[in-house]
Amino acid sequence: MEPEADISKIDLNKTNFHPILKDIENIFWFFVLSNYALTAPDIQEIIKAKNEPSMISMLKKYNEWVELKIQISNDRKTYHSTAKLLNSLVLMGKAIAILTYDLLSASTYNSNINKLEEFKFLRYIRNGAAHYNKFNLKDEEGTWKLGETETIKWGNKEINRQLHGNQVFNDFVSVFDMFLLADHFSKKLGEIDHNRK
Repeated sequence: MEPEADISKIDLNKTNFHPILKDIENIFWFFVLSNYALTAPDIQEIIKAKNEPSMISMLKKYNEWVELKIQISNDRKTYHSTAKLLNSLVLMGKAIAILTYDLLSASTYNSNINKLEEFKFLRYIRNGAAHYNKFNLKDEEGTWKLGETETIKWGNKEINRQLHGNQVFNDFVSVFDMFLLADHFSKKLGEIDHNRK
């Protein structure tokens, strides 16, 4: 599947990740739904009405982090919310990349997938995500990890030497790309299961 950084293109009714990656699917749903819900004024009021100081403090921190602004119409029937979600998109993209790679690496499927080009792609994304969100394509001695003309591809994305030092999220890939890549691996694991029978 070609990566598409657009949630509206994901067929939610057909999405059902392999058990190894089910946590990735659930984290993604939780992330999208919680951001959606927290920008609604009625949800904000419900949380505030509970009058629990820790919850109100967390809500305040979230609102400040995303610079949430809610405009409610005079008749109170409609509202418009704006939030700067870039930081949360970067955070969740990095978390999904790291967790997807670690779950696959620790699984019994590792020997079946670790030579695949898309797994190498994920490894470079994961390493960049875990190291200040920057591609690091050299080892400790300064030797390139990639050959001069070598590229690692997934769909229309290519990792090559020119990316060294560049940001991973959201300049090169997005949280939605990571969800689609996890979905891709989920399908691969299903194929492996089918062939083992």
